[in-house]
Amino acid sequence: MTYGVLIVGWIVYLGLHSVLASATVKEISARWLGSYHRFYRLGYSIFSTVGLVALLVVNGSIAAPYYFEPMGIPRFISLVLTTVGVIVMQLAFRNYRLKAFLGFEEEESRLRTGGVLSRVRHPIYSGLILVTVGFFVFIPNLPTLITCASILLYLPIGIYLEEKKLIREFGDAYLKYRKEVPALIPRRNRLAA
Repeated sequence: MTYGVLIVGWIVYLGLHSVLASATVKEISARWLGSYHRFYRLGYSIFSTVGLVALLVVNGSIAAPYYFEPMGIPRFISLVLTTVGVIVMQLAFRNYRLKAFLGFEEEESRLRTGGVLSRVRHPIYSGLILVTVGFFVFIPNLPTLITCASILLYLPIGIYLEEKKLIREFGDAYLKYRKEVPALIPRRNRLAA
């Protein structure tokens, strides 16, 4: 496997991820699929999972030397970052019903601002950043750097597109929420609240 395959794979995956999550594509799928539109979300979730696993397999299949030895303190740091990231994402998913998230039932359209969403607007991305950095510290080589850089460089684009969609859906309520709650890193005074 070459680095080019990994880079192109991430570009295609992240591009398709954004296109398939867009309101326009969802509206088109609703017209085409009719009452089966609710399964679009399931297909999207399957695509996201299979694509991610495939790219991680490609990442792992490229032999490359480590930038530093990932034992001792680096290993501890990687495990702490990954664990905290997974906990943050798990807290974020408490705001959603799994069946609705996967597309087995209709998701109610309401602005969620409770729980961890009262501290940051994009806790799944916050957790993903921690997991991504932890992944690089765990396997500090060029393929993992490419993977992590691809994810981290995409996040501002993903946040922009998601917020555009949320403003369209919730209008002033979301703009007010966006003004009050930071995107990724909680404010110190909000941690104590």
